[in-house]
Amino acid sequence: MRVALILPAFFPNDVDFMGGGDRYVHKLSQALRPYCDVTFFTFGPEYREGMFEGVRHVVLPGRPSANPDNPLPLTLAFASSRFDVVHVFHLRTIVTNIATLVRRATRRPLVVTDLGGGGRSATFRLQLYRLIPAYICISDFSRSLLPSQARARAVVIKGGIDPNRFAYDDRPRQRQVLQVSRLMPHKGQNYLIEAAGQNLAVVIAGKIVNRAYYEDLRKMSAGKPVRFLIDVDDGAILDEYRRSAVTVQASVYRDMYGGSWPTSELLGLPLLESMSVGTPVVCTNVGGMPEFVRDGVTGFVVPPNEPAALRRRLDEVIDDRALASSMGRAGHEDMAQYSWDSVARRISAEYARLVA
Repeated sequence: MRVALILPAFFPNDVDFMGGGDRYVHKLSQALRPYCDVTFFTFGPEYREGMFEGVRHVVLPGRPSANPDNPLPLTLAFASSRFDVVHVFHLRTIVTNIATLVRRATRRPLVVTDLGGGGRSATFRLQLYRLIPAYICISDFSRSLLPSQARARAVVIKGGIDPNRFAYDDRPRQRQVLQVSRLMPHKGQNYLIEAAGQNLAVVIAGKIVNRAYYEDLRKMSAGKPVRFLIDVDDGAILDEYRRSAVTVQASVYRDMYGGSWPTSELLGLPLLESMSVGTPVVCTNVGGMPEFVRDGVTGFVVPPNEPAALRRRLDEVIDDRALASSMGRAGHEDMAQYSWDSVARRISAEYARLVA
């Protein structure tokens, strides 16, 4: 079965993933290799073809927009009928709109998974979502965001995680808390910094997406034990998971500037990675994150925008080694169900159902 996985992202040079959504598509393409003949598509200034970390990778020519997650494609090759299934990521993109129309016209299967990216498109204006035959959602929350007419055609497949890479590690943790996420206002790093205060070390790892927000975070961190790890590789992130007492995801629906983010955190992949390693987590009650964190068992779920509530739970985990150890072990055991192989097997079964 020939499958095209389409990431509607424009990279002017080499592939440079911005966040968990981009990585999800690539990791899925790797996991699907035992079950499908996979081609992974992205967009760039000119056509290129080769292998990218074990997966056939094709860069299609496109024009960038103000939003790198919504390029204008200059070819229809990604929707070709030579693919048994085309699986596009992000619902609100020009690429998804074109794939919807082309695959509909050729009566070939199309799957869409929304990862929260994209930009201006005709998806809702022309109600093109009605023409998409199948959706695969990464959480119950992400399914709830689909238009009501689309939900009946949606399945939820949660995950994934590489259990070998993120293996359980029971070494003693340092007194520090970690947040792994892009530096954007809805990720709520400011609330973590406020919660930690002067006496709790904080590590914030990720790419700078909003420079003004990053500068505000640096001002808030002045004189506090806060470290920023900007654009570090995956190995450095793994080291921090293993070293930290707690991993935090402090995301919000309304940020410190008053901005609204109703689709915040469809999944929360760093939480899964942290729990797999055996590090407890504390997340806000936002998006799909509470679906993966068993409150009081693998970590804690706290209200968003409340640094005092966040600090209470952080202290509870850090000051009680037996509790932290129990949560770490329980989290690791929970993550076994979300392995990439499990995700790939279930998704490939959906592909086969559509093709049959």
